[in-house]
Amino acid sequence: MPGAGDRGKALARWLGTGLLVEEVDNTVTLIILAVVGGVIGLLVCILLLKKLITFILKKTREKKKECLVSSSGNGDNTENGLPGSKAEEKPPTKV
Repeated sequence: MPGAGDRGKALARWLGTGLLVEEVDNTVTLIILAVVGGVIGLLVCILLLKKLITFILKKTREKKKECLVSSSGNGDNTENGLPGSKAEEKPPTKV
């Protein structure tokens, strides 16, 4: 009986060498590959963005530290304007 065990016709094509090749629909495979590639690309973008943000934050913190360190020492009881070198306190002289 023709078609008794037939579950659907697969498209086939004859090659010039006499081989019969079935054509397969690759739509699902392409969709899976596109999703996997998109997820990998998204992860790469997120990691690069994270590196860029941490680099920018690190540079701005360094600038803030430089401003605090290089501030002038006027008016804070330091000798020669150097921070951390407190002037020696002399005991009061008795008269």
